[in-house]
Amino acid sequence: MLALNGGEGTAPLRNRHILLVEDEALVAIDLAYELEKAGAAVTFATTLAEALAIAEIEPHHSAAVLDINLRGEEVYPAAEILAENGVPFLFCTGHGRREELTPRFPEAPVLAKPVLGRQLVKELQKLLC
Repeated sequence: MLALNGGEGTAPLRNRHILLVEDEALVAIDLAYELEKAGAAVTFATTLAEALAIAEIEPHHSAAVLDINLRGEEVYPAAEILAENGVPFLFCTGHGRREELTPRFPEAPVLAKPVLGRQLVKELQKLLC
């Protein structure tokens, strides 16, 4: 787990704390950079166990970005905890289309990797409205 402070200014995600669950280091670094550039503070989780621990211990996140496949484990148990705590989230995945994903979270946006930073920020802004 690693927490990074968001930038200052008039960034669209200023004062927002985003949980980023991603097992690919380069993808996580790229997404975190985009989120921080938009003003967010970012907490990383790279495994399902980390995501579950953070979701249970730190329910104060503004929103979460969830990769679905974490080294062969699905992120859905962490998504369920986030939903129970009222934390909005979106899925950011390289595996499948919305129709192929679990019907448990039909309201959650699904972004296909690779995702543009501005697209990710725009979707998070919609979640946080």
